[in-house]
Amino acid sequence: MGIALTKEESLAFEDLQIEQDAQTKTEIADVAAGIHASAESQAAADAYCAELDAHHAWNKCFSGYINAAGYGYTYEPTMAVTIDGWDAHKAFRELDHTAQMLVVVRAFQSGHDIDRESGRNFLKHRCGIIIHDNAPF
Repeated sequence: MGIALTKEESLAFEDLQIEQDAQTKTEIADVAAGIHASAESQAAADAYCAELDAHHAWNKCFSGYINAAGYGYTYEPTMAVTIDGWDAHKAFRELDHTAQMLVVVRAFQSGHDIDRESGRNFLKHRCGIIIHDNAPF
């Protein structure tokens, strides 16, 4: 279980926008394929994604990273509470690491209205996967 990449490896993507070209979609799919997830991790990721749908929380920084208004991205675990009081970050942290990775990659693949930089920072700081696109760091 876990990811098949070492911490030193990085993956280069041209762009992580909602309208992705075929090559980018293939590269993201390759990342997803590199995550060796158990049936339990996949089920947990599915259940969490359903909770994001139910609470309308795909646009929350559920992985914990937020844009600190000109200071770059920082870890801020309190910014993912939904209007109905569900703490998307707390629920995300309760997932196993592999399920967390699956949720972030699925968010990139699905085209949900998510904070893509937040997802990139989660993959970088928690998984050792660096995603390069044409956005500045």
